[in-house]
Amino acid sequence: MADTYTHKDLAGLCGVSETTIKSYRRKFPGFIPVMTKGKPIRFKPEAGQVCLKIRDCFAKGMSVNETYKVLKENFKEEPSARRRSAPAQGAAAQPASAPAGVSADYLEKFFATAGQMMQGMAGLATAQARSEQRLRKVEAALEKLVEIETENKALFARLLDRDQAGPAPEAEPAAEPAAAPTPAPEQRVRARKIVNVRGEDGGVDSYALEQDNAGPSMEHPSDAFLNTPIVIRNDQGEFLGVPGRLPLSGFVAILTRDAEETGSVRTFWTRQEDAWVFTMDAPDGNSHALHFVSTTTPRGNLVVLLEHLDLNGSRTSPQFLQEFFRQVKDKA
Repeated sequence: MADTYTHKDLAGLCGVSETTIKSYRRKFPGFIPVMTKGKPIRFKPEAGQVCLKIRDCFAKGMSVNETYKVLKENFKEEPSARRRSAPAQGAAAQPASAPAGVSADYLEKFFATAGQMMQGMAGLATAQARSEQRLRKVEAALEKLVEIETENKALFARLLDRDQAGPAPEAEPAAEPAAAPTPAPEQRVRARKIVNVRGEDGGVDSYALEQDNAGPSMEHPSDAFLNTPIVIRNDQGEFLGVPGRLPLSGFVAILTRDAEETGSVRTFWTRQEDAWVFTMDAPDGNSHALHFVSTTTPRGNLVVLLEHLDLNGSRTSPQFLQEFFRQVKDKA
């Protein structure tokens, strides 16, 4: 152990700054006696152990008064040094910067609590930022799941339509050649499909969908496709349906029923890529071709969309299509 210490020696011994050693002297002058007042100031050998003890007490969060009691139990205090440095009784335990009537112990506890609060707020802000990041990831994952589910529903609807159509019939083996029969007059057979549509009042209306077997196509949508609610898109891209979730079969039945009031109607279905086209040749000579596709709404509901309407082979405007849909909807 050194015979004497300077401020620099004590700072190196305790691993603190010289300013900290000087604050130890101001708080506990009676325990760190000065040996010589020349420059640099030198302290007695026991000053090293005193400063180490003060450092350890402050590191444990002890107040000035609590540290003073520990020093009092382990070291000798010079009352004369305490009186010279303390202008009033009890001033040794109170920093010079403390306001009147506020103890150093209270200030230390206040600043310690304030520091803990600041650390807690910083930790809370960090946790909040991490929570927001996790929330954004969850939202992105949910949006992806909704998108995948929408695609799967549309794909399932297309596969269901193809499965309902069934495989092409196999060719029968050729029979022995026979004498050609006398050709009979061609008969036109109209296939009938009965569709029941439940109204808002609870009643059930039955419609017969007729199809000319001599028409250009014998294709027909599946029952699942025909029983799916029909919708249309407005100018804002919103889906608009019919009250009571009118299915496609009921929509087509209304068209056929109204057209047959003026005469015989020729109707048939054809497939064009992903769309089913319902063609209706009315007695007045006008031909309507309605294009329907399977899709899903933003809420995930499977619907049939009336995509567009061809009148006599020409594509009508969206406004014409919306008015056409409205007139049929009013008759439902």
